[in-house]
Amino acid sequence: MTYEQIEKKIDAAHGNDVELWKMIRIYIEKAKYDQNPEALVFAYRYASNFSKFPENLKYADSALVIGKSSNDKRLLANAYLNRGIVFMSEVKYEKALADILISHDYAEEIENDYILYKSKYFISQNKVYLGLYEDANKELRECLVFFKKNKNNSTLGKDYQMYYLYSLMSLIDTNSRLGYHQDNKVLLDEAFDYIQHNRLEHFFPYFISSQGTDAFYRKDYNTAIKKLTQALRLYKDQWDHITEIFYLGKSYWNLGKPHIAVKYFETIDKEYNKSNNLEPQFREAYELLIKYNDSVKNRDLQLEYINKLMQLDKSYEKNYKYLSSTLHKQYDTKKLIEEKEKIESSLKTRDTIIYILFAGILVIVGLSLYRIYHIQITYRKRFNELISEKNIEQSPSSSIILPEAPSSVSEDTTEYTTATPQKEKNSGPHLINEQQLENFSPLSYYSKIPGINPQVVENVLTQLEEFEADFGFLDNQVSQKQLSEMFGTNSTYLSRIINAYKGKKFSTYINDLRLDYILHLLKTDWTYLKKDVKELSQITGFNSAENFSDNFQRKFKIKPSYFIKLMKEKIESSETA
Repeated sequence: MTYEQIEKKIDAAHGNDVELWKMIRIYIEKAKYDQNPEALVFAYRYASNFSKFPENLKYADSALVIGKSSNDKRLLANAYLNRGIVFMSEVKYEKALADILISHDYAEEIENDYILYKSKYFISQNKVYLGLYEDANKELRECLVFFKKNKNNSTLGKDYQMYYLYSLMSLIDTNSRLGYHQDNKVLLDEAFDYIQHNRLEHFFPYFISSQGTDAFYRKDYNTAIKKLTQALRLYKDQWDHITEIFYLGKSYWNLGKPHIAVKYFETIDKEYNKSNNLEPQFREAYELLIKYNDSVKNRDLQLEYINKLMQLDKSYEKNYKYLSSTLHKQYDTKKLIEEKEKIESSLKTRDTIIYILFAGILVIVGLSLYRIYHIQITYRKRFNELISEKNIEQSPSSSIILPEAPSSVSEDTTEYTTATPQKEKNSGPHLINEQQLENFSPLSYYSKIPGINPQVVENVLTQLEEFEADFGFLDNQVSQKQLSEMFGTNSTYLSRIINAYKGKKFSTYINDLRLDYILHLLKTDWTYLKKDVKELSQITGFNSAENFSDNFQRKFKIKPSYFIKLMKEKIESSETA
């Protein structure tokens, strides 16, 4: 048999491990006998693709040894790329990306489009890992065009057809995540038609799974369950197919059937126990396992899953930092430089314009960096002020709240102005000390608003104290109308009393109470520093994370995310000290 005939037999033996390995061994022996380094690299590549760790890595290393001894850059590019793929399958992303980028460099040097686009495909998989779906989607579209154009030109060592289908599969996946469901309809039809006409039935379940995942992102969970289950039933290979298991669990969870969903997540946990590896896209399985075991009061399992999630997060953080910086410096920046060089070569007569543009960019970057630096200094100063502030507990026996005297009242009962501005706008009442109490007159204190009975004012202020003490302001449904009815008064009176005695509009009064509450928690309880802005907004009763963030910055002159960052730094530095 020729090498091409052996490869075709291997490709046709999916699901038949005995026949598949028989042909792989024949491939290896024939290549050795013929002393053909090219064929031996491709034979070892097949062996590494169809074996499990650590045998797959041994075969990949053998291919690289042959590539190095041949001094053939094309074989080296193939061998490095193959080992990078093996590392990716073992979730060793740092080593994988290093090999893939070496392969990419060799391919560029010898202008080998096949290896260039194949390495680009796997670089896009790293971007999927990082959650950069838009970037990955663009590169996958380029890969699809290239492999589709050459899908019928497969020769020794060049599996255009396979990577045409892989590019289709991965593009459909990123489309699903980005909401490009109409695009997927066309791509899925194309995939099924190609598979059927080329008798590639072993690829059917992969695209049926893609249909299931797309249905999940369309929130059609029943269809997702049907398609994903069908795919699992049709697979005839050695892989675990965690993707289908994960989305089946998520579909059942979103249908309100956590007792069924958790069985799928437990299967993922068993696979993690065996391999000690798990892609970050499946991380949520542990979050839901923790949530479920909390609901059924199974503290032992809940603690076990929390520990595993923390261990996974450490691994993800390490991989994320490496992949993000390496892709940017060695791949994306390199592409930008290449593009820049092309532009410069075509604009030699316009050096002056380029210089001006470059200078402008430097100025913009400089101004941006200065602005960022200035903001950071301002935020850090404001943070230190907030940290040093103490909450003053007021006691009726020692001090009493006195409102600022209103100089004018507008016709709109929700807006008032004060005669004497304080340190902060709408800073509200100030304190009378014990020496001033002898001159204090309750009647004059509660008679500051013309037309409202002092007893009504006193009653409302007393109820406002109780409202604050009971944290009623945390209810996201609280309104001026609701509160006025609860206090036995009307909205106009309540608005005027809050303006006069709190120095604020009703909405500002409620929001400031919420902000003081959460600031205290962020300063005293480490667990709240682990929550994101969305969670904090929900806890405090704000209707959106944006509204919470805007109000936090209004009141405290610092973004909540930056306050949390500096608070964590302060705690870590104190622990280190």
